[in-house]
Amino acid sequence: MTIPNRIKSELRAGRTVFGTWSNLSSPSALNVIGQSGLDFVIIDMEHGPTSFETAEMQLYATESAGCTPIIRLGEGSDTTILHALDIGVQSLLVSQVATPEEAQRIVRASKYFPDGNRGLSPYTRNHGYSDANLAEKLHRANEEMLVGVLVEGEAGMGNLEKIAQTPGLDMIYLGIFDISMAVGVPGDVRHPKVVKMVRDCVRVIEGHGLAAGSVAPDREYLKLLHEAGFRFLSYRVDSAVLREGFATACSWYEELCVQPDSGKGVRRQPGTKSPKGGS
Repeated sequence: MTIPNRIKSELRAGRTVFGTWSNLSSPSALNVIGQSGLDFVIIDMEHGPTSFETAEMQLYATESAGCTPIIRLGEGSDTTILHALDIGVQSLLVSQVATPEEAQRIVRASKYFPDGNRGLSPYTRNHGYSDANLAEKLHRANEEMLVGVLVEGEAGMGNLEKIAQTPGLDMIYLGIFDISMAVGVPGDVRHPKVVKMVRDCVRVIEGHGLAAGSVAPDREYLKLLHEAGFRFLSYRVDSAVLREGFATACSWYEELCVQPDSGKGVRRQPGTKSPKGGS
């Protein structure tokens, strides 16, 4: 059944939301992450191995933890969008958008008539597997649907103003590395040229009543994005956070395993056994 979309409500009210990305393809991982206090988790179906069947399980796991799931699609064909929506997701983020025509088609594929041309089967999760009260359900589905696009590449950045004027679009997500390419400093996301363009882009997006989104690799950059006016803020990705957390713990452990050798410390190499036969 269609439920209130808390992320869309917060953004409409001018507030900021905070979340992360997931490419682990694990419902259990998302259930854990969802209980951390994040507002949303983006299920990455472009760079991760997630199938639609697994994504449906991830939706259940995230929602049951009180967190909002968002699906990121690598391409926005009508069929792919329909598959994502029929498993019950109410927030979409579609990649590789470079023109206003593409953005408009994505919006229309995400909404039922009269706002779009989304295909209809009443017997899916988002309609409670029933055709009862269908007119009301379709209206609510349109109202609660959040549509976001990732504007990428030089063409996309050049068309940002026109894309931001797309009726029915809620959010534009900017790739900070794409911006660094566009201003001639590839990879240097802290360069003054990048920071200036980021701020300029946010003013364009917010000026048309949409929310601007991006990702922060660390605390310092999160502060920069927040101060620039981004209201859809994400931090890293679950696989990186998991790896880095255990890598930090391993460094602590290695410090405990320094052995005396003629007055010098010898660090135990990861994966070798301790001198007493432990692991």
